[in-house]
Amino acid sequence: MADFRSIFTRWMENFLALLYGGLVTIYLLWAWFRGAFRQSPTRDVPPACLLDPNLGIHRFIKLQNLKLHFVEAGSPQGPLMLMIHGAPDFWFTWRKQIPTFANDFWVIAVDLRGCGDSDTPSLRTKYSPSVVADDIAHLIRILGRKNAHLLCAGTGGQIGWHLAYHCPELVSKMVLIHSPHPYVIRQQIRSSWANYLRIWYMFFLRLPVLPEIAAQANDSGLIDKMFQPLVKNKSVTEEEIEAYKFIFSRREDWIGPLHHLRQLNVSRVSNIEAQPGVITKPTLLVMGDSDPLLPLDTAYKSAEYVERISIKPLPGTGYSAHVSHAASLNQMIGEFLREMPWRPLSLLEPSQPSLVGRVMGASLAVMSNTFSRTTEALEMTRALQGDLYGMAQASLKVAGSSLGIGDM
Repeated sequence: MADFRSIFTRWMENFLALLYGGLVTIYLLWAWFRGAFRQSPTRDVPPACLLDPNLGIHRFIKLQNLKLHFVEAGSPQGPLMLMIHGAPDFWFTWRKQIPTFANDFWVIAVDLRGCGDSDTPSLRTKYSPSVVADDIAHLIRILGRKNAHLLCAGTGGQIGWHLAYHCPELVSKMVLIHSPHPYVIRQQIRSSWANYLRIWYMFFLRLPVLPEIAAQANDSGLIDKMFQPLVKNKSVTEEEIEAYKFIFSRREDWIGPLHHLRQLNVSRVSNIEAQPGVITKPTLLVMGDSDPLLPLDTAYKSAEYVERISIKPLPGTGYSAHVSHAASLNQMIGEFLREMPWRPLSLLEPSQPSLVGRVMGASLAVMSNTFSRTTEALEMTRALQGDLYGMAQASLKVAGSSLGIGDM
């Protein structure tokens, strides 16, 4: 029965890939015949925001026949903070974090393989989370550090999770922005057929070439759709959008980012698959509270696999929280990283799933969130009491004046 279900699911996914591919092709041809597509202008000069000296110095490093580009800011004497973007994206996504943390950390905002100015391997198998995590591990070692704080956004969080499991000695603390545990994501996606429709693009990406053509069409119209919510709340400028269109101006520029998405594992969790172990590294998981695909509940389920975790909800879908809620997020991250060091990984700690570790992780996450909400409620209550006291005092003064009584 399990084999039949697996075969049927695989057949359905391939069918959906062809179906979505056909629909996208029809739409592209229809829009092209109607002249609805804008002509892409020539972009030879990068926008000034990409060369802003306040964002750091651009450098390149070669590791295992691959050249990586990164932006460096802060003093090399400080703790290393490694920023890992999602896909499709590049180092510039951290523009609101780099200046803030460069005061206390040695900040490295890297372009993952295939993204930005880093080299782009042609084979999609070269973009699996394990391969990309090896790039990050080599980078940390080449920079001469034993470990680093990881700041990961979106699909970049899958790299952070992989490093925390397979190279825990390289991870000091880990911050994840809307990136629940990979095992929990797979469970959530397969929990309903509606989620299949929400990730239709993941099946469409299985097709060759066509997704790159669709992304680059209409002057990289995909970028305009990505930034629509941020434009509405004025979290992004026209120049910053132009910076993305400069980086993704050619069809070849989309190969790497889409290969990252193609290699994400969204397969069904089988009954015989072993549950993942418990991570002992201190982790901060910031989640949006209104994402229909990855609701806040997935964050608390992720806490079952992390012994020391703090969960912070933010309004919105959460994918671009580091842009839309930069000030509050930077404060959360700063407080988390300034906390007293947690005890290091011990040889006595279990590497396999432990009921105690999971219960502790989930309980601490709920307690942390409850405490923060309770604190906010108390502060609001005190403020309300102060306002009521002031209003009462003013009323007494008015009454006293009308009766000819002095100040009370």
